[in-house]
Amino acid sequence: MAKKTAKKEESATPTKATAKDSAKTTKKAPVVAKAATSAPKAGSVKTKVSKAAAPKAAAKSVKPKAAPIKLTESQNELLKKVHGSTGYSAEKKIEERSLQALLDRKLIKKGAKDKASGKVPHTVSAAGKKHVESQGTGSTS
Repeated sequence: MAKKTAKKEESATPTKATAKDSAKTTKKAPVVAKAATSAPKAGSVKTKVSKAAAPKAAAKSVKPKAAPIKLTESQNELLKKVHGSTGYSAEKKIEERSLQALLDRKLIKKGAKDKASGKVPHTVSAAGKKHVESQGTGSTS
């Protein structure tokens, strides 16, 4: 039985020691907190951090411009047709292929299928509007 009590005492001893250590650290923590709450030190640390963080944030916000979308002449003409109408539906198989290419480049959007005609109307997206406007100003020369 002496062996069992010795083991119990050994296992109990570290828990008592850790309790004492934690009590010591809790007593030291308020002292450290008081030193950290002094106004001059805390203010200077915060300003240094904010000044150092500001240039990094400005550098991240700068993004390179995307490359312009290249379209064929027929795709440009079709995009202008879609831009001019409220809902353009393809009349020929060739136009359907071009519309699909414009959809892949996200220059146009598909609408809901018309039940009467069975065709899908297409409208210009925001990116498509920008592209048409930039082509209109660039091709005047």
